Amino acid sequence: MRLWTIHRNQGFSLTGGRVDHSKSEYYVSTRGVREAYLKLWRRLGVNDGQIIWCYTRREDIRVTSIPRYMWELEVSDSSILTYVDGVIWNCLLGIRVPLSARYTEAIRKEAAKKFPHDPHARRQFEIESEKRWWEHRRPESTLWKELFVDEPIEASSALLRHPIQKDWIVDCRVLRCR
Repeated sequence: MRLWTIHRNQGFSLTGGRVDHSKSEYYVSTRGVREAYLKLWRRLGVNDGQIIWCYTRREDIRVTSIPRYMWELEVSDSSILTYVDGVIWNCLLGIRVPLSARYTEAIRKEAAKKFPHDPHARRQFEIESEKRWWEHRRPESTLWKELFVDEPIEASSALLRHPIQKDWIVDCRVLRCR
């Protein structure tokens, strides 16, 4: 399976050493991520936190003004610890992100049935439904059950055990702002 992982420092080794989360801006500055990581690691049986997050779709990678290094990997399916639904992960952290098609498809179908001839009302219904989706407080235990998915989907991540094998690395390049 083709995967991509992004890091700010080219000196970070995917194939050796240890993941030092204290050097991750995401880990240090995102509210709730430390606690969520500990729970995630326990659920995966990787208590030392030696995990690499990878994008499962190239088109999900956001390009920013901060130059970062992108590694392209080719990994056997059996090497993937699990797939994580990015919307649910962010929901666990209390961060609203755009809902992926997995969630919006049913909303759009319902809107089309209710307002087949009124695109403005249809769109308003979609906006309100997405807002209600985020406002609906699901128990944390439910979110943890929904977090893991059986296959890669839009906005999902694949988690790999660190370090990885050198022959999994296909390419490494600087990812720059477009």
